[in-house]
Amino acid sequence: MASYPRQIPAGGTGTITIKVNTSNRGGGVLTKRITIETNDPTRKTHVLTITGMVDAFAEIQPKHARLFGAAGKVAKVDVVIKPGKKNPFKILNVRAQSGTHIKYTLSEPGSADDNVYVLTIENIKKDKGRYSDTILLTTDSELNKELRVPVFGNVREAAQGS
Repeated sequence: MASYPRQIPAGGTGTITIKVNTSNRGGGVLTKRITIETNDPTRKTHVLTITGMVDAFAEIQPKHARLFGAAGKVAKVDVVIKPGKKNPFKILNVRAQSGTHIKYTLSEPGSADDNVYVLTIENIKKDKGRYSDTILLTTDSELNKELRVPVFGNVREAAQGS
């Protein structure tokens, strides 16, 4: 999102303000390009490039929960959620968008020093098929009120004779 004066007189100055959405970019480099149009006959456009490292709000491993297995067998995954050091937070609530094919539990950190949550997600779908869902984690942070953990499931037919 950019805000800027529509016209700057020749020889004048102006301010261009750029706001960049850094959601889902934590722990990586973000690069954005902005094209400025001018009435200069020799150079009609200028490209500004903004590059910077985005601090991770939280470390989430794995980033996606994959629940693959045969019907009737247990398929579950533990997702470790570690708040970033610069912006610690608490998880206040956990819910699934659908919750039809999964159950989940969240273990609280053992102490203030051990600020790590473990989200355990388990498949409860009994028949063959694929599904997807999202676990929504509400935080007490002003920076990021909600974390999302995508869930993908694929239940195969049970092997014959098992």
